[in-house]
Amino acid sequence: MKINKHAVHRPIIGLVAVALACLMSTSAQAVLLNLNLGNPDIVSGFMDINYAAAGDTLTANGTALEMLIDDTPTIEAIVGGSFDLTAAIDDSGLLSGGSLTIGGSIAALGFNSGTLLTGTLNAFGFNPAGNPLEFLFAVTGGDAAGLFGDTGGVILSDTGFGGSFDTDWDSTYAIADTAPPIPIPAALWLFGSGLLALFGITRRRKQC
Repeated sequence: MKINKHAVHRPIIGLVAVALACLMSTSAQAVLLNLNLGNPDIVSGFMDINYAAAGDTLTANGTALEMLIDDTPTIEAIVGGSFDLTAAIDDSGLLSGGSLTIGGSIAALGFNSGTLLTGTLNAFGFNPAGNPLEFLFAVTGGDAAGLFGDTGGVILSDTGFGGSFDTDWDSTYAIADTAPPIPIPAALWLFGSGLLALFGITRRRKQC
């Protein structure tokens, strides 16, 4: 009995294609960063957000309320907290610069300078249908910088954003989470690499 090797490999190729599609589904949504934030997490509220289309400028100003330290969770109240984000975003949704400053003190942690975290915005993502808005920033200073490391993420919700940067929009009830982003597990990358390798091997066999 002669086995059709092409027929044998077709199901494998189909399974690989489906698996790759699942793995790549998030990256296909190019306008979203799909941030998964960890701890410590600075929670801010009472926020005013304004986007001025003429100046391509987004501002978000509010109150830093508390910091969740770990998964216990250990929650520390922030005294005199503030949240100030400014971003230059053009009408196509591209970020060209911006900054973040979170002020306040947490005496229990020895954070008494009045500045908890500062950073420079370097990536931006958004949902075309509305919320959320997402930012990545390089940590540049502040009492909590050592807890965050080199990179932080911000997720803004209830921003008033309707999906377009061609017009002005605003909100007076937005909230923000600021925390280190959790990277994609190495095992997932290895799984993806393995699938790509399998796909390559299958193609070479098919050509034989």
